[in-house]
Amino acid sequence: MCYNNSMKEIKNIDKASLAKITALFYGFIGFFMALIVAIATMTNIITNRDFQGSVILVTLFNVGAGLLLGIITAFFTAAIGWVFGFISAGVYNWFAKKMGGVKVELTEVEEATKEATEEDNNPVNNY
Repeated sequence: MCYNNSMKEIKNIDKASLAKITALFYGFIGFFMALIVAIATMTNIITNRDFQGSVILVTLFNVGAGLLLGIITAFFTAAIGWVFGFISAGVYNWFAKKMGGVKVELTEVEEATKEATEEDNNPVNNY
């Protein structure tokens, strides 16, 4: 079995590219965290009967407020994520110039798939 691995070094990370991915990641996390907080608050209000009026109106109000909070939080956390991603790429690029980048071992996808298939078909591996 012949492995065609090669070490590659990440010398530079495009700041805008990392910033976009980080913003997207932070935005999703912010949105879902805000929804969890809104649902927990709504559940707490309803279970403690700490409201006046209809349960349906309280639920609808909290769902609307939760979605609005989720959207606002998503934009805010996405902006923070973009800034962190941009700064992180800049810091990485500076250190990579001074000390060298992260080394990554790569292999061809076709070979890895072929080897996995060969191992699956090997009767010794199939007890």
